Amino acid sequence: MLDYYLYKNVLDLFKQGRLEDAKSVLMELQAKHIALADENSILKAQLQEYEDILYISKNLIFDGSCYWLMTGSIKQGPFCEKCYSGAGILIRLIDGKRGMRCPMCGEVHRSAEETVAAPRRAVSGSGKILPFAR
Repeated sequence: MLDYYLYKNVLDLFKQGRLEDAKSVLMELQAKHIALADENSILKAQLQEYEDILYISKNLIFDGSCYWLMTGSIKQGPFCEKCYSGAGILIRLIDGKRGMRCPMCGEVHRSAEETVAAPRRAVSGSGKILPFAR
């Protein structure tokens, strides 16, 4: 915390003609001010980082195949599910011949439309058919 009494001390030292003592107190105040300014800058950067994380967590949507970032009414993306889940980074997918490909990990993602339209394969052996009541 800034020591406000030091400002009065500097004024009193100047009035008494003790310039060297006043100069050393001013240098002490300057060092404290610089330390506080540095701490303030670090805290502002941390706050911005936390606000960015909160924004992404509120606006990132997973469609079953890839992630999309909503900014207002604009849907940005798609982003790689594997890179975001593994490393926490948003890598935009690139259209390829077999689907959308991640330039970072090389994973190929099917589009959401293909995922919805693709027929589901029946799982044999472990499933049980439940009759509907009439």
